Amino acid sequence: MPPLALHTAIAKETAATAPDIRVITKWERARTHFFDLDCFDEQSGVAGLFEAYPELTNTGELSPATRAFVAGYLTHLVTDETWITTVYRPYFGERSPLGGDIRANVMDRAIQFSLDSERRRDRHLMLHVLDAVARTDIGVNIELIDGDTMRRWREVITDIVQHEPDWERFRNAAKRHLKLESANGLDDLMASLPDLVDETLTYLTPERIEAFMDDSRIKSLDAVRDYIQCA
Repeated sequence: MPPLALHTAIAKETAATAPDIRVITKWERARTHFFDLDCFDEQSGVAGLFEAYPELTNTGELSPATRAFVAGYLTHLVTDETWITTVYRPYFGERSPLGGDIRANVMDRAIQFSLDSERRRDRHLMLHVLDAVARTDIGVNIELIDGDTMRRWREVITDIVQHEPDWERFRNAAKRHLKLESANGLDDLMASLPDLVDETLTYLTPERIEAFMDDSRIKSLDAVRDYIQCA
């Protein structure tokens, strides 16, 4: 769901974030995010993480680096989950007014990319990211992610941060992510970017986006505080 810089903008206030390892591993979302997009019942990625890896709740037996990693992973899960439940599903998903069609899904990805691009143009924020990534302790002892994957993640993030946002690269990535093949209107839809973002922002409203940011900050802080209090 939300890309790197958008996660970072939220996580900076929470003082913790962790990688979306699906970028590297290509695993199914449920394996890394503990959230089933096809299930509309109430779900909690945080609860799912601790159910799958109960040893992570024994905070007294974890190294400081591992506890910090887990805290960061919680903010990542919470932010993605908040986007899904408060933005994607009600405004773009199959039960939304747009019905979850190809256009709705492109709009969803495009507004995320646009918001992410705004943060990536904040060089102070990006320098903060580069510094934090460079000092990342890859000796985290956690079954969920191994050292080699952490090193590859660090290389990928460093590369992303140092390049300007590119709508052409987004178009190609969106087609792959959404598994879109050439179809009637698809090329015109992709050609309408980034202008389609303006329509999407009007539909979604800046107030809804700000509410998402606020919700993500509050829920992330709550999740990290709960976890830290277990230490």
